[in-house]
Formats: sequence, structure tokens, C-alpha cells
Amino acid sequence: MNQLPDFDALQRAVKPEEFDTDPLPGWAGLATLFGAPAADPAHLDVGADGWVAAGVPFDATASSRPGAAEGPRAIRQASLVFSSYLTSLGQYRMLDTRSGRTFRYHAPRVADTGDLHVYPTDTVRTFQAVAAGTRRLSAGAPRLVLLNGDHSTTFPTFAGFRAGRLDRGAGRVGFVNIDHHFDFGNWSALHGPLYHGSNSRRISELPGMRPEDIAFVGVGDVTKYDQLRGLLDRGFHVVPGSQLLRQGAERALAPLVEDLGARCDTVYVSLDIDVLDSAVATGTGHVTMGGIGAGDLLDVYEALRALPVEAVDIAEVAPRYDPSGSTAQIAARLLFEFLFRTDGAAPDLLPWTDRPHRD
Repeated sequence: MNQLPDFDALQRAVKPEEFDTDPLPGWAGLATLFGAPAADPAHLDVGADGWVAAGVPFDATASSRPGAAEGPRAIRQASLVFSSYLTSLGQYRMLDTRSGRTFRYHAPRVADTGDLHVYPTDTVRTFQAVAAGTRRLSAGAPRLVLLNGDHSTTFPTFAGFRAGRLDRGAGRVGFVNIDHHFDFGNWSALHGPLYHGSNSRRISELPGMRPEDIAFVGVGDVTKYDQLRGLLDRGFHVVPGSQLLRQGAERALAPLVEDLGARCDTVYVSLDIDVLDSAVATGTGHVTMGGIGAGDLLDVYEALRALPVEAVDIAEVAPRYDPSGSTAQIAARLLFEFLFRTDGAAPDLLPWTDRPHRD
């Protein structure tokens, strides 16, 4: 008959420091982005190429299904799965078997400052607080990750980021909106001028913003014909989801990347998770039919890597509609790949290239 081990002897035989460097399972640990250390927004130190994260748990302008205020916490929790990847994979040359491209994982420092202040029944007060908080982060951080609630919050996070960059001497700040919708509405009967469908218009109205510095990527829903005609005539960039699927992200986005890269000192990229078809990402407030796939979205981010991106956000993740947790996991994976991939190179192996194998 097996005997129980002498547990008292076992615990005295080890020191707690022996376990400090071991990874935790994906459901354990402090729920910061990728398990990064928590940081004081007034005292940031992530080096010259690091990222500073903050959340905006606000969804008071939802008009379909509320719940995006729960998104920042869900994305942080989902990201813990990847917290040990850099240690285990960072030393190897990696191959993306979807595209054939090679890369390495690089680990710039990341700090999580927690959530910015929100006021659930006061949208204007929330936007003031979020813009002011983001401006402070932008003034002191090399790059920002914003975990936003409903997409209305991208207006104050972009405004704050841009103000902080202008404070630091930047010239032009570009904005890329990856979304199934244009979010160029002017007024909501429920919410007035500040709501999840007006954030792009409000951004375009900021002093000094130019249409040619703003892009819409992945749009696929119905819209007013005259609105789209007006956007094109004024010089906004528009790359529909159908074009991404037809041409591939690299080819479809090449003119946009070249133009924004030449015009802008820095670029802010915003993602509304409903750009993905709801069959892929159920955890969002707006059910999307005809959206792009998760692989297509990975390709979009890979193409945008050529831009001087210094801020990214993810909005509209509403975990209550996705008991599987996969929507938050997709969001976390997108951030992980965008933040930490480096040294990308074109395919050099069959079957992704016609070139023969090299000995």
C-alpha cells in the first residue's frame, strides 16, 4: 500500500525562490496585460521601445447589446496565456505556416497602468478624464495599448494620444480605423453627438486633422451612398473588407501604407472587434454578417507594421456574449503578435515560394 510522503520534510527542503521563475498557467496570475508589472501613470519606465497599457471600461453609448465595459478585464485575463511565450519562443527563428514568413519574438518592456477614470452616467466627464489620462501617458510613454470599451472611447483616447504627441513635437498623426462600419455618424437620438457610431467623425473634426491622414479598413456593412461618396471625394482612405479578401491585405493596403507612412510622423490604429464576422467573434455588441476572418485580420496587422504605429486600441469586446472566451482570446493574440513580432522576412521555403530549397 502506498504511503503518503512526508510533506513537512518536503516543504522544508525547498525555498520559495526556487519557483519564482516558473510560468503560471493561463488562468492564474495578476490580470495585467501579458502579466506585465502594474505601473503608476505618473512614473513610467519601459525603455525606448516599450509599451504602456491602459483600459477604458465604458459602454454607456451602447445601442444594441451592452457589455463592452467588461472587455478590458477579459482581454487582460485572456492575455495571461501568452505571458510565458516570450521566454520559451523568443530565442528561436519562427515560421508562420499560414504565410510562410519568418520572424522572431522580441520582448520590449510592457507596463500596465490599470484603467482610466470613467463615469458610467456622464459621457462628457468620462471623455474628459480619458483624454486627459491618455495625454499624460502619451507624453511619457514610447508606445500605448488601449483596451477600450465601446468604440466611442476611441475619440478621447486618440485625442489624448495625439495631444501628447503634439506636445512632444510631432507633426501629423494618422488614424487607421479597422471596423465593419465607418462610425462617421453625426448624431444619435439616444446619445447625441458622442456615441459608438460617431467616433471617426469626431476625430476628423479635431483641429488640424486632415482627411488624407484618416483611413477606414475592413468596412463591409451597408452605408449611405452619399456618405461614402463624400468621404472619397474629401480624400479619406477606404479599403473595404471585400478588397482585403480579394487582393490580400498586403496588396490591398500597400497604397495606404505608402501614403500614410510618407505623411505622418506617427499613427494610431483602432480595432473594433466587429470587423470580424460574428461566426468568428461572437463576443461583441454588434452582430456582424459578412465580416473578415481572423487570419485576414492578422494579415492586416502584418501589413500595418510598416507604418510608424505608436498606439493601438481594441474596442467592443463584450465577453458576456461569448462563454467560450474566444473573442477575448483573439484580441489578446492580435496584440501579442503585433507587439512582439520582429525581424519579419518574406517566404524562402516551399510550398510558400517557387524558389527551390537551399542546401
